[in-house]
Amino acid sequence: MSEETPVYLEEYASMHPADLADRLQRMEMPEARHILQELPLPQAADALAELEDDVVQQLLDNFPNEKLVPLLNELDADEAADLLGELPATDQHRLLGKMESEQSEAAKELLSYPEDSAGGIMNDRFISLRAGQSVSVAQKELRKLEDPAPEDINYLYVTDPKEKLVGIVSLRDLVFAPPRSKVKDVMDAEVEFVRVDDDQEEVVRRFQHYHYLGLPVLDEHGTLMGVIKSDDVLSVAVEEATEDMQKMVGLSGEERTLTPWGQSFKRRLPWLLVNLLTACLAGAVVGVFEGTIAQFAILAIFLPIIAGQGGNAGMQTTTVIIRDMALGELSPGDGRKALVKELVLGLFNGLAIGMVVGVVGVVVGQFFASIEVPDAAGNMVAKFTQEPWKLGAVVGAAMMLNQITAALFGVLIPYGLKFFRLDPALASCILITTVTDVAGFFYLLMLASWILLGT
Repeated sequence: MSEETPVYLEEYASMHPADLADRLQRMEMPEARHILQELPLPQAADALAELEDDVVQQLLDNFPNEKLVPLLNELDADEAADLLGELPATDQHRLLGKMESEQSEAAKELLSYPEDSAGGIMNDRFISLRAGQSVSVAQKELRKLEDPAPEDINYLYVTDPKEKLVGIVSLRDLVFAPPRSKVKDVMDAEVEFVRVDDDQEEVVRRFQHYHYLGLPVLDEHGTLMGVIKSDDVLSVAVEEATEDMQKMVGLSGEERTLTPWGQSFKRRLPWLLVNLLTACLAGAVVGVFEGTIAQFAILAIFLPIIAGQGGNAGMQTTTVIIRDMALGELSPGDGRKALVKELVLGLFNGLAIGMVVGVVGVVVGQFFASIEVPDAAGNMVAKFTQEPWKLGAVVGAAMMLNQITAALFGVLIPYGLKFFRLDPALASCILITTVTDVAGFFYLLMLASWILLGT
């Protein structure tokens, strides 16, 4: 431990960067900001790189430039670019002008790419070789490397004099190759790569499908611009999964448990208001059949059951569809197959669940039929005057129809959002819940009016 490190900071300075980041995220912002400023540069930089984006934004608010600039210089260029990307453009330009020139230029280059693109997540630190080099010369060059060098060298990239990628060689193959052989003899000329403007979701799919440890990133001319490592992709995969999960329930995709309540309020309220409007729509359906409910109050028991089961079934379908879309496992022609499969599944689920709830309806109808209440004239009459099997038929048929509706819209909603170039995960849960609530109420009350009232 450095003698310059205050005693009270020794615990923080000795922690793993990820653990230190967790600790900082649980502190009040002024305290966390103070700790980060007082820590030795290497530890502070490593912890800063591990923090959540929304926490970084808060920490850097009122962060002194004389403390922040050294931190940015200490970070890898891709990490510095990620951090700068959380700041307003004016702050970015000011800080880039104060950073070391080489670090500043590298970060500026990375910032020029969209945040959610391959260029936005790539690392500009890699090792390149020439095809005509002997293996022994290449090995000597590796041994001469000084820091900063890539920490986890899995692949070495073979380029021509114009820095265009011509092949790739694994570190293992280079180490065990005959010293007198050429790099071109051990390299693989068939190289998988991504373009700088490829979406990060496509990058994740490539890694997931081929199990790469790293992928080169090329520009439109084939020039090697950087590499994407598996740990970078893991972070992106977690980010994308979290974003999709939160968007399905109307969140921004950026909220965390410890996000300040004010930010959470702004992100949640709009979708809650949208949900309120859709709930009013379901309520309007109930209002249309007010007379039916007035005569058969027993129906109120089954309204939430049918609507809730429809919502659950729709969520299952929507989740499967969105998952396969996100992973690229659905081709353009698979939509019809998915629709047919889900409709068949909805039919059989509806028949099974409808039979169960139908039996419950018969039992409930029998129970209420045995209860007598006084009528307007004071005479005691049965509370439920219809034959119990009719109630069972109504609730069973309504359940089956709502299950089929849930399957139908569970496919159509994500595909519809994708057709309009919107994220399929965007509030899908809210939309499917609205559809199944409205449909469930309508089916139950319409069938009740038809079978029980004969209208």
